[in-house]
Amino acid sequence: MTGDIILSSSGENPKTRQQKQNRYRMIVLFISIFLALVAWLYGYFSTGIDVLPFVSELLPGAVQIDVNSRLYIGYGEDGSVVGYAAVGEAPGYAGPIEILVGIDPDGKVIGAKLIQERESPGFFRLIEDADLIGQITGKPMSSNFRLGEDLDGVSGATLSAEGITSATREAIRLTAREGLDTPLPPEKKSIKFGIPEITLLLLYVAGYVGHKMRNRGLKKKIRLGMLFIGMVVLGFIYTAPFTISMVITFLSGYWPDWQNNLYWYLLIGGILFVTTVDAKNPYCSWFCPFGSFQELVSKITNARIYKPRKWRGAFAWLQRGLAFTAVLMGLALRNPGAAGYEPFATLFDLRGTIVQWVFLLIIIFSSLVMYRPFCNYLCPLDPVVDFIGECRRLIIEMRKKW
Repeated sequence: MTGDIILSSSGENPKTRQQKQNRYRMIVLFISIFLALVAWLYGYFSTGIDVLPFVSELLPGAVQIDVNSRLYIGYGEDGSVVGYAAVGEAPGYAGPIEILVGIDPDGKVIGAKLIQERESPGFFRLIEDADLIGQITGKPMSSNFRLGEDLDGVSGATLSAEGITSATREAIRLTAREGLDTPLPPEKKSIKFGIPEITLLLLYVAGYVGHKMRNRGLKKKIRLGMLFIGMVVLGFIYTAPFTISMVITFLSGYWPDWQNNLYWYLLIGGILFVTTVDAKNPYCSWFCPFGSFQELVSKITNARIYKPRKWRGAFAWLQRGLAFTAVLMGLALRNPGAAGYEPFATLFDLRGTIVQWVFLLIIIFSSLVMYRPFCNYLCPLDPVVDFIGECRRLIIEMRKKW
């Protein structure tokens, strides 16, 4: 009958039930934002390293160390200057890298010490194996201190290596200007724009065009082509996927200089823009390198998506819980690299611990029996995108009410 109220099996009006669900989602949203803010504040006020003990290591013979702003001056027993030390800071892959550089009165680097870094352990292991910090010692401060010129490059950890060299140049310039009174010429920064950036922009454009297409057959072919390009170019060639570490880096305020990290801004900014404006996930379904690899493995057995109705809610909250825990941990420790648990580097760079290799093998074998197991049950990025969409929905509802 017209005007009758249709009740659900629980005797509750569907509209009332939807209002309750929206209210619960809003409560969870605000609690999540509050906890993230607490973790951010804790990390901000609890970090900090006493640099002075490291200065003594870099300036042998110094019996007295004076601090002049960010410059440390070491004096010998006779009162003469035996050396200078300064801390340089520059963005790495997952946050700022701080390095202490010691220079003698003649302008030669006599030592360098890593003070703090927030990189993923796998990436930084490559830096240590290449002895990049050791290469800095013994060079005159007039050297370029650039990868591929007077320092050897580090394959697979380019952003981390560039962070170290940039921090080194900053420390040397500070010492030259404020200690030795011989300012070096200003550093010229060129915009880094190459194949990864071009590929990413083309993938965004292709994703937008493909999403708008009504021809399902052509739309499917475009998507498969984008997945293949994402896996090969962004995955195996450049190892530049979207990670939870990048999200934590963004929330922590560790924004790198755009000239050398344009790809970072294009990836983060593109996902934020499309998700906020169009409420669509432009990355995970269309050109995620690891998602593409799982999909390729699933094709071998024609594996289907597995989401049992009984456990669907539990799986969803498990995924959200892992993502939220990673974000809180990264913000509280001020170390984005320590919170990442995706097996991306293990697959694309073929490096990792035994645990990481075992985890990757489990994902590969699981992909033979179910469609995208990591994406559907464990990946922290899907909940992050959902969170952005939920904030968007809340803002739209509040605007309508106002």
